[in-house]
Amino acid sequence: RPSRLSAPSPYLPHQQHSPTPVPTPGGSPDSQPNGPAAAAAKSDVKADASRPNAPAAVAGGSGTSTPSRTADDSSHPAAVDADATAIDAAGVNGGEAEDDGAVAEVRWETCKVRRGVSATDYIPCLDNIRAIKALRSRRHMEHRERHCPAPPPRCLVRMPAGYRLPVPWPRSRDMIWYNNVPHPKLVEYKKDQNWVTKSGDYLVFPGGGTQFKDGVARYIQFVEQIMPTIQWGTHTRTVLDVGCGVASFGGYLLDRNVITMSLAPKDEHEAQIQFALERGIPAFLGVIGTQKLPFPDNAFDVVHCARCRVHWYANGGKPLLELNRVLRPGGFFVWSATPVYRKEQRDQDDWNAMVTLTKSMCWRTVVKSEDINGIGVVIYQKPTSNSCYLERKTNEPHLCSKKDGSRFPWYV
Repeated sequence: RPSRLSAPSPYLPHQQHSPTPVPTPGGSPDSQPNGPAAAAAKSDVKADASRPNAPAAVAGGSGTSTPSRTADDSSHPAAVDADATAIDAAGVNGGEAEDDGAVAEVRWETCKVRRGVSATDYIPCLDNIRAIKALRSRRHMEHRERHCPAPPPRCLVRMPAGYRLPVPWPRSRDMIWYNNVPHPKLVEYKKDQNWVTKSGDYLVFPGGGTQFKDGVARYIQFVEQIMPTIQWGTHTRTVLDVGCGVASFGGYLLDRNVITMSLAPKDEHEAQIQFALERGIPAFLGVIGTQKLPFPDNAFDVVHCARCRVHWYANGGKPLLELNRVLRPGGFFVWSATPVYRKEQRDQDDWNAMVTLTKSMCWRTVVKSEDINGIGVVIYQKPTSNSCYLERKTNEPHLCSKKDGSRFPWYV
C-alpha cells in the first residue's frame, strides 16, 4: 500500500434510511427446535439431479455440487476423482442434467483442522498454519491477515456442543447463549472491565470496556458532548470501530440510528468477533497491516479507536493513511488511548509522533478532553478540500495519483 494521501472528493449527502433493527417476534429460544445442529450431524447428503444446488446449500452456498475436501493446505486427489464420479452420476452434459432419474451422491465431511485450532472456531483463511509459519515477517501483523489455502476446503465446520438458536434481537445485544460461543477466557481476562460475564447458560455483556469506565452509553454521550458536530444518527450515520473488542460500542450506537462496522483480529482475545456476530452486531475479522481494508474510499463518517493497540505512525504512517482513505472528507477520527492522557515517556513519544503525522496529513485537532475518570479522547477532522495539501512546504506524504495503481481495496 503506497504511503500517500488520497485526495478528498466532494462530500455527498447520505441516503436517509433507518438501520434500527426490528425485534424478532415469537417465543423464547428455549422453545425452538435445535435444527442447525441436527442438520450438521449428517455427513451424507443426497440430492436429486433436478436440484443440483441442494448439497451446496448445506455446505454454505457455493452454488455447485462440489465434493468435500479436507482443510489441509495440499490438494486432495480423492476429491478430484469424487468430483468426476458425481458429475457422471448426475448425467451432466453441456452444463445440463439429463432427466434419466440418476441421483448424485456427494459426501460432505467435517473439516479437519491442525493441532492448536479449535474445530468450532476454524476459519480456513486465518487458520492456515502452514502459510503462517512460512511468513518471512510478522512485524506488520502479517500473521493476522488472510492466507487462504489452495485449493479452498469444501467441508462442514462443526457446531459447538449444545448449540441452540440464537437469542433474538434486541435481547441479544446484552446476552447470548454460552454454548453457542463457549469461550470463557475473556470472562476472566477482562473481569475488572465489564466486557463480558457468565451467568448460568448465558454470556452477559454489561456494556463496559477498557475505556468505558462508566459504561459505553455514557462514553458515547461524552463524545457527543465534547464534539456536538458529530450528532449521532444525524450527521454521523456510518462508523468504523477499529479494535472493537466485543463490539459494545457499535451495539449501543444502533440505539442512536448509527450503523457501525466493528473490526478486530483473531488473536489472544479469543472469539471477540464471534461474540459480536452472535449478539447481532455487524463485525468482521481483520487487521490494519499490509493490506487495504475491504472498503472503498471515503466510506465512513467517523473512525473510532479505543485502546485498539495500533501504532498509527508506524511504517511511515501507513496505518493512519489507510484510515484517511476510508474516512470521508470532513469526517472525524475519535482516538481514546493512553498517549492522549498519560505522561509516561513512551506515551509522550507516541503522542508527539501522532502530532507530526496528523499535521503532515492536514488533519485538524478539533478537541482534546478527559472525562471524570481521567480517560482522554482526542478528535481529529479530515480536510474537505485539497488546498492544505497543495500549500504544504514538504510534499510528504504524497498525494495519490493514477500511477499508484488500482484504488479498489479488495484483495489488494
